[in-house]
Amino acid sequence: MYLYFAMHELHYSPSQLRELYEAPKPFKALLYGLISYKLQMLEKEARKGGT
Repeated sequence: MYLYFAMHELHYSPSQLRELYEAPKPFKALLYGLISYKLQMLEKEARKGGT
């Protein structure tokens, strides 16, 4: 899911996705946490707008 978000929402190139996939665990944990937070915020905004 995170690589999909990076590719479609952040417009990462295939080479950047490969760098992300091969990145050290601490970096991936930070980035995935930030992406997860952003997805949660987008979900909350969508719920507010829909009701």
